[in-house]
Order: sequence, then structure tokens, then C-alpha cells
Amino acid sequence: MLLTPGLAAFDMDGTLLNQDSQMTEVTKEACRQLRENGCKLVLSTGRTYGSAQIPIDSFPFDGYVCSNGATLYESDGTQVQRTFLPKDMVIDAIHALRQEPIYYELSDTASNRLMVKEDRERLEKLIEEDTSVEGISMRRFAFYKLARVVPLAEMVDRVNSGESEIVKIFIWHSSPARLEWVRNQLEPWSTRATITSSGKHNVEIIPQGVSKWEGLLYFCGKWGIKPEHVMAFGDAENDREALSGAGYPVAMENASEEIKQLAKYTAPHHNEDGVARFIQERVIGKIRG
Repeated sequence: MLLTPGLAAFDMDGTLLNQDSQMTEVTKEACRQLRENGCKLVLSTGRTYGSAQIPIDSFPFDGYVCSNGATLYESDGTQVQRTFLPKDMVIDAIHALRQEPIYYELSDTASNRLMVKEDRERLEKLIEEDTSVEGISMRRFAFYKLARVVPLAEMVDRVNSGESEIVKIFIWHSSPARLEWVRNQLEPWSTRATITSSGKHNVEIIPQGVSKWEGLLYFCGKWGIKPEHVMAFGDAENDREALSGAGYPVAMENASEEIKQLAKYTAPHHNEDGVARFIQERVIGKIRG
């Protein structure tokens, strides 16, 4: 029996995109077929809106849940909702993270990826150390092409004044031990923010009560779609709520066993057009040759 979602929500990295951070033509065509079946298409990502636009190459989604649900956008890019982290918590987190050579970025409501200037040299050394680590090419692209570098004093002023409303703090390191240190440093704020992850090499701090699922519920309400008619694709910890709430939860083959246990369905590996294959075989009814 074919599945009949009214809304399909796609995580990006490790799900919709391949290992080169591309949305393949095969995946685009499967999404077009899904839309022709009357299904709404929503990106559901930890990325900022600006960063999410790069790999999809102008493919038209009906809505965007960005920064793990901290910002929501209509199909034309109009921001309709935002939730940001407490100012004092952001400043304290910056000072805590600066104690060690940890890669971190601050994402604001304007899709800027902010980086402290005084940390730039040591962060550059960090991302040049090992070319084989998963996600390193993406970190380099963000570091050299996307990051907006701001002196520490200015960064603190921007946060304090409200000029920069921070919706997410993204932390990356190749060492699990270093990430465990990060989680320990952030523990005092666990009641004021949600500490999650979009991959095994990162930690993400988002506002308390925010999640991809809460963002998707906004679009369910807008379009009159029941949660049991939502199909959610994901692979990581920050997809937990969406996979738990959706009527058609789909985990990728490359997801951890813990995440797979939350899902009713499993799609093939993200680097093998897994999302497209699942749509074609379980929703459209077309078996690939």
C-alpha cells in the first residue's frame, strides 16, 4: 500500500543532500512528483535560511523550518516566526567556548553566521588538521565563504543591544572527547536552552521549547494538515521530535540505531539518493530500474 502524506519535511545534511552537500537531480524530480500528488514540501533543517538556499539551487519549497525551528519562512523567504537565545546566556557561552580551540559559529535572525575575530587563527588551524573527518569540507566553506568575522567586544555589544538576535550556537570538533567537554560546559544552561546535535561531530544550542517539529506544526496549522499526514525524513538527534510526532517518520539508513528506532520506515543511504528512492517506491509507486 502506498503512503499518502499531505506534507513532507526534509532534513538536509545526511538526508536530502549527498556527501557533497548537493540536492541531486534525481531527488529534485522525486520531490516534483510528490508535489504533483498534492503534497506540500518543507525544508526542516539546522541550517540558517541563507545557508539552506545554497545546495538546493533554487528548488521551490513551500516552507522552511530553519535553525532547528528557531526561524520559520514562507515559500518566498518571508520570515514569519523567530525565537532567539537569552542574551546573557549567549555571552556566557562565548566566553566558555573560548577557553579551548573549539570551532563555533553564532547564527542570528538575519541568517548571518558570526565568528569572533580573535579566535579565527586558531579555528583555521583546527579545520586544516584532518581532511578525512566528516563535515570538514563544509566547515571550511563556512569559515572562508560564509562567516562574518566580528571582534569580540563588538560581538558582545551586538548581542547586548539586540542588534544581533542569536537563534543558534553551532559547535564543531573532530574529537568526541572535546564535544563532551562542550556539553559539560553548557550544562548550567540546560534549563534555559536545548542542547542538541545534527551529526556526530557537532553540538547545537537552540532556544528552549524550539524544535523542527514545533516549526512543522506551524505549517500544519496554516495548511490544515493533521500530524498523522506528515512525512518527516531525518538522520540525527535534532530530528528526534519530528520523527516522534509525524505520522510517517522516515529515518535514513545512515542514521544511528537510536534514531532508526523512532521511525516506522527506513530510507536508503543519503548518498544513494535515499530520499528519492523512498518517495518513488513508497509514495509515487515507481520502482527504479
